[in-house]
Amino acid sequence: MDSEQENQAPAATEGEQPSNESENSAVNAPDYKDLKVSELKEKLKELGLPLSGKKSVLVERLTASNEKVDEENHEDGEEPSSESLISLDELNNLSRNELKDLRKDYHKKAEVLRIKRDELNLKSQSHASERNDLNVKAKEYMDNVHLYRDRRNGLNVEVGEIRDERREVSNEVNNLKDIFLKLKRKRFSGLNLPPVSKLRKQIQELELKQMTTPLTTDKERVLVDEIGSLQSKIKEHDNLIETDTEVLEARDKFRDSEKIRRELGKKMQKSRQEAQAAHHTMKDSLRSNRQTRRKADAGQRMFVKAKEKADEVHNEYIEYLRGMQEIDRMTASQGRVGSFADQKANVASAEELFGKFLAGEKLSTEQLMIIQKAGML
Repeated sequence: MDSEQENQAPAATEGEQPSNESENSAVNAPDYKDLKVSELKEKLKELGLPLSGKKSVLVERLTASNEKVDEENHEDGEEPSSESLISLDELNNLSRNELKDLRKDYHKKAEVLRIKRDELNLKSQSHASERNDLNVKAKEYMDNVHLYRDRRNGLNVEVGEIRDERREVSNEVNNLKDIFLKLKRKRFSGLNLPPVSKLRKQIQELELKQMTTPLTTDKERVLVDEIGSLQSKIKEHDNLIETDTEVLEARDKFRDSEKIRRELGKKMQKSRQEAQAAHHTMKDSLRSNRQTRRKADAGQRMFVKAKEKADEVHNEYIEYLRGMQEIDRMTASQGRVGSFADQKANVASAEELFGKFLAGEKLSTEQLMIIQKAGML
């Protein structure tokens, strides 16, 4: 029992009435079947719909259009503002001709709103397209940020590895240098030859003096002879070393290690420069990404603004379409029974004729029929 009660739909609370929306929609639907083909085509033309087909097709097309308008109004969830439209009570007081004139006015206003809505939609689409392009560019910039960041980090790791390797090679170079110098001093200590490094330094100083100091011919000749003497001493060193295989081997090992250390230094410097360049490129890409993102956000705001305005205009446009739809319902109904204003005018005419009849005036058959239709005879 409990489960059955739980599965039952809850009863309507007090004061609530079942929805009769579909019933009202059916009652208010215009009867296009009573209109002529020319009138149907005129309404289709106003709505921008195709004009081809038989009368049944035209009626079906207009009915479907009205259902679409009703559906859009229902989806909005709000009752349209009636400030710019004549109320239903006021419409009931208008004659058929007045309703037609009012419908033409509604149609003109609806066309203006439709054009404005379409322009705003195009504007919003333009902003959306611009925003999408900017988002693509921003993504490309961010991809570059990640790319150059990874490259920079990889190069920094490479610099560290080269530095460690160079440090080990430097230790080896220092050891080989000590071995070579000790062995050389041991073998050639009695010759009193100055160290080669000292000789090379003296040569560099003399060459610099020769290039930067104005010298007379005699002084320059003396300087050149001094440089030649130092170079001869270096050559003498080399010749002595070449006479001793063990010293020669120690020197070559030292020089080979020194060469490796210089190459590692150049390689480390190159990797450091490339890492710095990658870092600058990453920063530039990040800056461009932020600038592009700001532009994309501005485009998004402009898109939303244009879209909201287009929706407002569209709702107002639908409001006029519904007003035209209501007028169509009323004119279709008046085609059968006449408008309230027309009925009122007919009653007034019948009363006037009945007064003449009572006064003994002669009336025509048509006038008598009017009095009879009014129920006065």
